[in-house]
Amino acid sequence: MRIEFKEEFSLPVQVIFDYFKTPNDWSRLYGAFGAVIDKGDGWYAVPLKRFPFPLMAKITALKTNRLVHWQFKGFWRGEGEVRFNQSNGKVIVEGYEEISILCLFMFSPIVEKLFIQRRFEKVWRYGWRKLHQQEGMVQSLHHME
Repeated sequence: MRIEFKEEFSLPVQVIFDYFKTPNDWSRLYGAFGAVIDKGDGWYAVPLKRFPFPLMAKITALKTNRLVHWQFKGFWRGEGEVRFNQSNGKVIVEGYEEISILCLFMFSPIVEKLFIQRRFEKVWRYGWRKLHQQEGMVQSLHHME
């Protein structure tokens, strides 16, 4: 399955980037994760609530405030990327995540579409909503000054 996204925020790019720079940071943004375990050599086990197997994730490219790219191994296979661009005082966050279930072979796309994709999309929506709420709080503070 492939999930693509493009979101716009009125937050400093560093604030948004900090949520993505390691798999350990993802849990601060997404409520669907449990305690992340450092497995060594850059790999992290990222437990997903309501899923029996964690994401085994590793950051493979990192450009501060510009790009984060990761890959998955184990039960979940795939990769993802988040790019950060600034335009007209806004930060544009766009990218994708591709995930498949290794052991299901040709049945993986069917299972992903029927049972998995909506859950992963919900995780992403939760994170975007949290960032927009943070954005709203920052704007409220500026109006109070």
